[in-house]
Amino acid sequence: MSIPPDLCQLLDKAKAITGSDYATAKAIGVARQHLSNWRNGSRECSPEDVAQLAEVAGLEAEKWFIRATLKKHEGTPKGDRLYKALGKSLLLTGVALVSSGAAAQQIFLIKPVVYFIRCILC
Repeated sequence: MSIPPDLCQLLDKAKAITGSDYATAKAIGVARQHLSNWRNGSRECSPEDVAQLAEVAGLEAEKWFIRATLKKHEGTPKGDRLYKALGKSLLLTGVALVSSGAAAQQIFLIKPVVYFIRCILC
């Protein structure tokens, strides 16, 4: 299981605000060991927990929840439908998608927009 770099950054930001992993875990209602497992990739962080971490970190929980949900279902038929339903709203609100390339192309039918977004993300 690979660890998204943005999850580690989110965990670090939440920890910086709460003061410790223990306090972060308590704030989102999970065991402290979950945070350690998320950091080392031995446990997947649910979209719900990502949203709670984002709130603790002072970020927009809704956007992080959508990104985590899209990532969770990436490469599946359900993921394709979710990208079509939710992906455009993320880009319109200024949030970079978790992945670029083929998955991002599925969101847009207009190729120049995809290339423009790739340039922004790079």
